[in-house]
Amino acid sequence: MCLTIPKQVLSIKKDFIEVMSSKGKEKLGTLITIKKGDWVLSQNGIIIRKIGAGQAQEIINLINQ
Repeated sequence: MCLTIPKQVLSIKKDFIEVMSSKGKEKLGTLITIKKGDWVLSQNGIIIRKIGAGQAQEIINLINQ
């Protein structure tokens, strides 16, 4: 089982998506349609799923326990 930490989309550029994670800013690719402010999950540098803000916060809280 893999664990991915929720990231929030900061900006969308032509070749990459800039997100904020617990490690700071990252640049990722995407397989789905997203917009600035969305919460996402990624694997191997690719955004694979969009999640709600509540679900993102729940995951972050579980990780921080």
